[in-house]
Amino acid sequence: MSLPAGSAAAPASLPQISRRAGLWLILAAFLAPLLFAAYSHEVWEDYYITYRSSRHLVEGTGLVYQPGERVHTFTSPLGVLVPAVGLLISGSDAGALWFLRLISAGALAATAALIIAHAREQRWSPPVWLLALALGLFEAKIVAFSANGMETALLIYFTALCWRELTRPGGPRRILLALAYAGLMWTRPDAFIIAGALTGAGLLFRDEAGTPRLALFRRLVPAALLGGALYAGWFGWAWWYYGSPVPQTILAKAALSPEGLSLARIVAAPLQLLTSITGFDGTFTPIYAIRIGWPSDLLSALALLARLAAFLWILPVLPRALRIASLALLIGGVYLQQIYVYPWYYGPWTVLGGLALAGGAHALLARWTGSRWQAAGRCAVMLTTLTAVILLGAQAYSAKMQQKFVEDAGRRQIGEWLRAHAQPADTVFLEPIGYVGYFSQLHILDHPGLTSREVASLIKQGRRSYAEVINTLKPTWVVLRPTELQREFPNQLTLLQSYSIVHTWSQRAAIDDIAVLPGRHWLEFDAEFILLRRRSFPAAK
Repeated sequence: MSLPAGSAAAPASLPQISRRAGLWLILAAFLAPLLFAAYSHEVWEDYYITYRSSRHLVEGTGLVYQPGERVHTFTSPLGVLVPAVGLLISGSDAGALWFLRLISAGALAATAALIIAHAREQRWSPPVWLLALALGLFEAKIVAFSANGMETALLIYFTALCWRELTRPGGPRRILLALAYAGLMWTRPDAFIIAGALTGAGLLFRDEAGTPRLALFRRLVPAALLGGALYAGWFGWAWWYYGSPVPQTILAKAALSPEGLSLARIVAAPLQLLTSITGFDGTFTPIYAIRIGWPSDLLSALALLARLAAFLWILPVLPRALRIASLALLIGGVYLQQIYVYPWYYGPWTVLGGLALAGGAHALLARWTGSRWQAAGRCAVMLTTLTAVILLGAQAYSAKMQQKFVEDAGRRQIGEWLRAHAQPADTVFLEPIGYVGYFSQLHILDHPGLTSREVASLIKQGRRSYAEVINTLKPTWVVLRPTELQREFPNQLTLLQSYSIVHTWSQRAAIDDIAVLPGRHWLEFDAEFILLRRRSFPAAK
């Protein structure tokens, strides 16, 4: 017998999540990023951009990247404040990082508790809730960025809390929804896109009780106002302290937006998500996954899953919570089409995609009453879950190799070399700021200007090339990848008239010696660097 259209309940005979199983899953969510960190030792490049400001705050020189320059060089308020608290408590760089990791692990565990609560209410069977957790909390990028120093886990928790409150029986609790709204903004200032996508979808789809949309809207307004009030303190302080509430990181990246924001691009984006290869296809893939280093068929299947998850909301027979997650994911995909997409941006959208696919699998398994169909459906769900777990293991190994060869033997050594050989007043031009900037403690002129208003201003004026920036600002040191040297300086003699090569770092041979390396292209991209120093010219007579 089929269930009525729109019914979310599975047959009572299907096993549900026991209390013990739920606790084990929450513990697994807590341990996953910690085990990933202990095995890989990965510390993401961008963590050190933020942490340099955290350290300066604790040392008393202000929440700034460069003492004396009030530039908003970090994106996440919580991402910079939590490590600062960890540094205050522990007194060490390692303690600050592990404090953030513990907070992130707790956020993933809390998210698991929210998903399990929903799964119990909807009477999800074990394969379904395993699918939700495998594609969401145990997805490769999510675990990695919850372990390597990014704010991903916090953003995921507040996203899940917002979704949970908007979909829970009896309607949202205003205080918790307000905390979700505020937490999203405290984690990333562009997270209003997440809050708006979920809230808009929640208003579009009527709840099971048939609550009028106006009545639901009236319940949401106080939560939104309270959430805004909880964030207003930081917003106002950042405006006063930095001169703008918008982080310099966002302003600098916006200048490099592929085509700029337009209504036509927004309207066309949903169709492009279906018919074209876009950044949205990376929702469930590993970090910087391209078809060099990962199986092509696997990446195509994961892209198909992302597209399916984003359009499940079209089916009116599916449960409201699923449709909210799915439509919010589609809105997120449209947003990602307007910007350059970096792998740590996916976290909240990946979780929503996992919830949408799990809800869809539950609805289909509940309606497929034939044993053959149910068996096939469960096999597909379990195969997807197993694939996600294998990808997590492969990602951990890839991250371990990346940390060993690229970060520890490469970018960190460049920073330490500069610290030992450069003068305190020297400036450094480069693109990868994190390790070099933190371990050198020099004045950084980065492209596209995440920490440097001078560079961002030049790019805004149209002088976007490395050569134009270097010729104008005349940094003491320049750090380039060989590919950047070839791309940005077709006539290298022009650069070498003003700069001389003083050191090179290359891990290309060591990486080539690794027979099996998932994500090989990711490591090869940062395997080699060239350090140049500005020549001394005699003073003009």
